Amino acid sequence: MSVAHDIYAETNPAFCAHALVAFTAAFISNNESGPEIPSTYLALPIALSGNLGHTFEGTNKKTGLLEWLNRRPEVQIELADLVNVSMDIVTEAIRFGCFSQLLAVNPGARLGLGSQKVKKSAVVALSAVPAQCIKRAERLGFWFASAGSTRTVFDMMGLTV
Repeated sequence: MSVAHDIYAETNPAFCAHALVAFTAAFISNNESGPEIPSTYLALPIALSGNLGHTFEGTNKKTGLLEWLNRRPEVQIELADLVNVSMDIVTEAIRFGCFSQLLAVNPGARLGLGSQKVKKSAVVALSAVPAQCIKRAERLGFWFASAGSTRTVFDMMGLTV
């Protein structure tokens, strides 16, 4: 029996909003101001990318963005293309997150956590691949917050804002 991998399910606004909540919560735990919205256009495509999933092996929240990039320079290959093709997905995730009150846009175009919480039963029900996407989004949240500004994150990754 072959198992089908449902790409659409992993790019739907609800799932992507859940990943952004994980990213934002991790970021806020290290930097209370929250992530600037442009950083989500970088974090979400990386977290969702099946091609980059293996690059997170052997890392944890203390690894840091620069160390990860030094270990895995292949992350930067075609990164701009990945970000560009996923812009609509990220925009819809932010909208869904805000409309469902999982996320909030705060002053300075920064994301914050909304008044609603992701249900624990939804998190537990995730299969291995989607659960890893959420874990990667969370890890990126820690790393981006530790790196400093959004400009610094983009510079480290070889991109311009």
